[in-house]
Formats: sequence, C-alpha cells, structure tokens
Amino acid sequence: MKERDGAVCPECGTPFRHTREKNPTIAVICAFLCPGLGQVYNGEIGKGVLVLLGTAVGMLFLIPGLLVYLYGIYDGYRTAEKMNVGEVPFRETSILFMLLFVGLLILGSIVLMLMVISAAFMYGVTGF
Repeated sequence: MKERDGAVCPECGTPFRHTREKNPTIAVICAFLCPGLGQVYNGEIGKGVLVLLGTAVGMLFLIPGLLVYLYGIYDGYRTAEKMNVGEVPFRETSILFMLLFVGLLILGSIVLMLMVISAAFMYGVTGF
C-alpha cells in the first residue's frame, strides 16, 4: 500500500499506511450488473456515464456495445487496483450516486421500452 504523504509515526518511525482501499471484485460485480457502475463505485462518475452511454449506443450495432461493456468491467477492476497502490488518486464511493445511477438506468430502460411499444402501435406492428 502507498505511504500517506511520507508521514511516519513520531513514536516508532513506522510509515503511516493508506488504509482505505477499493475492492476490485466489487468493482467487477458492479460493472457486470450495470455498465458504468464499476466506475461509479471507483468514484469516477463521468467515466461511468460514458461507459453506460457507450454501451447503450454501441448495442445498436451489438459488437461495439459489447466491447464497451467488457472494457467497463476491465477498467473498473484495474482502476480499483491502481487506487489501492496509489497510481490513481483515491476517490470516495458514494452509495447515493451508485443508487441514482442504477435508478437512472432503470428509468431510461422503461422510457425506451415505452417509446418502442408506442412506435409499434403507431405503425401497426404487432407481436407484443
């Protein structure tokens, strides 16, 4: 683990250790369940939104969306590892942002389904 600003204990001289860590397994599970959620877990909300949007738009062409989704899983894992060794600045996890992110994904999915269903009825497509 990374030393905290090179500070040492004044009594024994032992370097202080960075005690907050990200769990790469949790980042992978989050990213697997919801594209971009691994990045939000790592505190990178903007990157999470980009992974989510990239996956959604890419799914129109299948392969690009799948590649962005897989990249999001990999990136969530690697970023958590890098934070733990100090290569990337540590960012706090906001459970509130994680819940809002999943909520927006669910809401967006519902709106998209309603739009598809209404378009199908409008143009007389059956089979629902």
